[in-house]
Amino acid sequence: MQSSIAHTVSPDPRLTYTPPLDIARDLAREALNCATALDLVSATSLVLAREFGHICESLRQVLAALDAEDGRHA
Repeated sequence: MQSSIAHTVSPDPRLTYTPPLDIARDLAREALNCATALDLVSATSLVLAREFGHICESLRQVLAALDAEDGRHA
């Protein structure tokens, strides 16, 4: 199922995309803004799961980008 939370987790970390830090940060801000704009009274569980998945993926990308930056400067 494309919108499930489990779909956002890759079994093989080499298959995940790590954007540059500035792009990852912008994507994370956009995902957070969309999630906070949800009407929690009328949102379905599918919508909530999709937004949670977007936030988790954005956080993964930011952390991976930070790790990549740390690796370059080490």
